[in-house]
Amino acid sequence: MFIKSINLSNFKGFIGDNHQINFKVPDGTTAGSGLNIFVGENNSGKSSIFEAVDFLRNGTKGEIDRIRSKREDNTQPEHACIELTFCGDIENSVNYFVQSNKQTAFINSITSNNELRARRSTVDCKQLDLWNENSQKYSNPSGIDAPFKKLFETNFIWADTNPSDEAAFGSTTLCGLLLKEIAQAHITTSEYRDFQDSFNSVFNNPNSELRQKIAVVEQKVQHIFTEQFGQAHIHFRFDELKIDSFFKSASIFIDDGVDIPMSEKGNGMQRSVALALLQVYAEELAHDEEQGQTKPFYLFIDEPEICLHPKGQTKLFEALLEISKTKQVFLTTHSPYFLATPYLSNVGLFIFGKDGITNIVEDASLEKAKMFPWSPTWGEINFKAYKLPTVELHNELYGYLQDKSQKYGLGQFDSWLVDNGLSDCKQWTEEKKGVVQQARNVTLQTFIRNHIHHPENRQNTIYTENELKQSIEEMIQLLLQM
Repeated sequence: MFIKSINLSNFKGFIGDNHQINFKVPDGTTAGSGLNIFVGENNSGKSSIFEAVDFLRNGTKGEIDRIRSKREDNTQPEHACIELTFCGDIENSVNYFVQSNKQTAFINSITSNNELRARRSTVDCKQLDLWNENSQKYSNPSGIDAPFKKLFETNFIWADTNPSDEAAFGSTTLCGLLLKEIAQAHITTSEYRDFQDSFNSVFNNPNSELRQKIAVVEQKVQHIFTEQFGQAHIHFRFDELKIDSFFKSASIFIDDGVDIPMSEKGNGMQRSVALALLQVYAEELAHDEEQGQTKPFYLFIDEPEICLHPKGQTKLFEALLEISKTKQVFLTTHSPYFLATPYLSNVGLFIFGKDGITNIVEDASLEKAKMFPWSPTWGEINFKAYKLPTVELHNELYGYLQDKSQKYGLGQFDSWLVDNGLSDCKQWTEEKKGVVQQARNVTLQTFIRNHIHHPENRQNTIYTENELKQSIEEMIQLLLQM
């Protein structure tokens, strides 16, 4: 079961109704097929998608006004609303991971095209609604909130998450949940029964050395109590600890020549360990060995490149590509090591931006959004997401237009550019074997291209960033006209 799409209405920066994003889902074999990457400037709504998923699954304990968007006149709409549409093997997941007396409510909500649609709004944050295809409206079957949470797992690592927190052994952390799951399965083994017997022989056997020392304290307490309050028998009883309690005092040590707690290592190493735990968690925790089923599990990672050196970023991205063959992964990033890769054509790439004060999202994996047959590219993403002109994009556009026009000689192609409305407004001076040649008029596009490919020709003034941007925009416009 996978998240097919999300629809946001008046949620934070998504002002108005029906901001829909259709996600990529894993195909089981292709690296990156279930990876969804969000790029864009800060405050363009990337992390809000994570918060929206969390709101739909868990509701909110905070202020409602914190998640409702504001209109341009600074007033707030009546409510915010999130809808998630699930696809895939929904009925199988319901049968294995929803309690039996609540399964019918979910199965009856699966549509004829095998989708399950869930909605939560700020009208009542505690109420989860499911879409009913027969009535063509949302309704709230009684008692479905808790079973809905058990239907799938989510884990969020935020940009400001302390990696030591994720690697701690608390009841809700990655380590704690992972080891608790393993430990629970170990309770029935003979090894653990031997441990139980040893525990009781030390703490609860009246003949044990420890128990006899404790008995002295018991007798003194009982004597004082009897004198002051009356006759009673007082004794200490040591109940066996729950198995997950043993992990609370555990810690992770890293030995890279010096064996010290992880918390004393640098942030980069700490975050690397936390992300490694996340990958193991994804593979191990969500799998039910007894039933042979894997619970739907979605990873949400906010700027995973933080504190990771380039090689670490590359290795992490390779791991995420592998995981996303079978699981959905959602991440926000600004990293060129995640975005300059041949696998980018396999993933869902979403470019976030602003239209006034409203967040907007472009699906860069759609054909209509692509500049090139090999899109998306690092230069293309930079220009769309950050309005940043790069020599990479200039080279791609120049070469692609050459191929489209079939004018492969520079002189021929430059004349073709002029014939199609561009101006030969620059002068290029070439050097041959150290001899300066006569300057010739060229288009801005060819001038910049020559600068990029022939930096040894030092007779020419350098182009500006504004000129690079102008040249790129003119070539994009020319490409759209072809």
